[in-house]
Amino acid sequence: MRRRVGIVLVTVVCLLGATNLWAKTGVALVHGKGGADLQNASTALAYWTSPMVSAVTKNYTVPYVVCHYDGTQYMWVAGDQVASQIASFVNAQGITDLVIDTHSFGGVVVRWIFSNPNRNADYQTVVNATRWVNTIAAPQDGSEAADLAGTLSGSWLTGWLVDLVGENTNSTYNCRTDWMAYYNQYWLFGTAGRPALPKSFYCIAGVDTGLAIFNDWAHVEDYGLAALAGVSGFPGANDGMVAQYSAEAVGTLWFETDANHHHNRRNDFRPIGTYLSYDF
Repeated sequence: MRRRVGIVLVTVVCLLGATNLWAKTGVALVHGKGGADLQNASTALAYWTSPMVSAVTKNYTVPYVVCHYDGTQYMWVAGDQVASQIASFVNAQGITDLVIDTHSFGGVVVRWIFSNPNRNADYQTVVNATRWVNTIAAPQDGSEAADLAGTLSGSWLTGWLVDLVGENTNSTYNCRTDWMAYYNQYWLFGTAGRPALPKSFYCIAGVDTGLAIFNDWAHVEDYGLAALAGVSGFPGANDGMVAQYSAEAVGTLWFETDANHHHNRRNDFRPIGTYLSYDF
């Protein structure tokens, strides 16, 4: 478990005789790719679900913002929207100790922000205020499911799979393994041979798709993800949408989970939101 250096902070405060050096904590949640309607606040909240937000914020006692952006766009378009919302939250609330929790493509979007802190003032504000970033199932090396979406386009027999991975939107192209290999080489920080990210990233990876089908929380998406895992050609463990190796490609591994890609943004099959709340 990661620990904050509280003793050091108390010592510094005492030595300086300061009275107002305590940080104000907040949390931002950044969803993954999906439809254009994810730019609506209500849709973004539904993506995470209220129980997840409640868990992450310790029953809404931690100031928070649920970011909402067009889930069909490239990481730089989404990054501008997300950075603007987080910067407004940070400035309005006086947040100086921000934790960012991301799911899926949201982890790539936030890595774009942290890889380009000089893009605009909002980007730098986000970077300066952040303690660290937690990424859940982020396709940092791309996703074989996104690769598959391109090959299935237009097929009446496999159209449901295309729908599941988001069709051929800009965000789906962004998540292809070949596209992410290019971005990792030239545009993004945090991978081998590239500059380090300015703040720490901690990753959570899904490593099993089967168990979520046989429990009381099963949804239709669980069956689809299990099927997708079987045809996407993932090279090893995965959550039905993102392979373990890709989710763990950037940052430090925090933990692995058998919650699939549908459940790891919820607080039901495994209490991931409860784990995230340990930051506060």
